[in-house]
Amino acid sequence: MKRIPWDLQEAAVLLQGLLDVQDGKISRTDAIAHISTVLRDRAARQHHDIDEKFRNENGISMQMAHLEYGLTEGKSGWKPTCRWQDKILDIYHNEPDTYKRLLHEARKQQEN
Repeated sequence: MKRIPWDLQEAAVLLQGLLDVQDGKISRTDAIAHISTVLRDRAARQHHDIDEKFRNENGISMQMAHLEYGLTEGKSGWKPTCRWQDKILDIYHNEPDTYKRLLHEARKQQEN
């Protein structure tokens, strides 16, 4: 199976899940399960050939921990962050309208 790199809409969904966990809106376990389902369904709608490992809960948990490291400037989570994680964090901090658009577009795709 060909590796499918993370795109910014997926990254926004993951970051928003992490932010919701940090705000106490959802448990980490529930957020991970939800994000995995959303991203797997999204890939299937885009006709990607996915297997049981694609954006599974273990992978989402790991990526969330790396993203948390970047978000908290190393206070929690796992280092290092990936380039796409650094990019979504930069957008979140410096281009809030772009971040909101990415998240809106990702959510809109869920509905279709």
